[in-house]
Amino acid sequence: MILEYEEIILDCRMLESPEPMNLVIKNLDKCNANSYLKMVHRIEPTPLIGILRANGFSSKISRQDGDVVLYIWINDAEKLERYIQEL
Repeated sequence: MILEYEEIILDCRMLESPEPMNLVIKNLDKCNANSYLKMVHRIEPTPLIGILRANGFSSKISRQDGDVVLYIWINDAEKLERYIQEL
């Protein structure tokens, strides 16, 4: 069985602080067991990671083509987490 997950891309590369954080927070309600946020930014959003953790979300940071990519998903989505960890 192939699982498909919805990837919600938030391109924050051209936004100034605090807009990237505000955009992510505004879209957190779209995360569920079958969807996750993919934030593309030019810097690592360190303050956001703590906020996510305190509010029941997990995250993974990677670097792709000079950009910082932050994957965000709800804590209790184990299959989704395994999928994201393989990205």
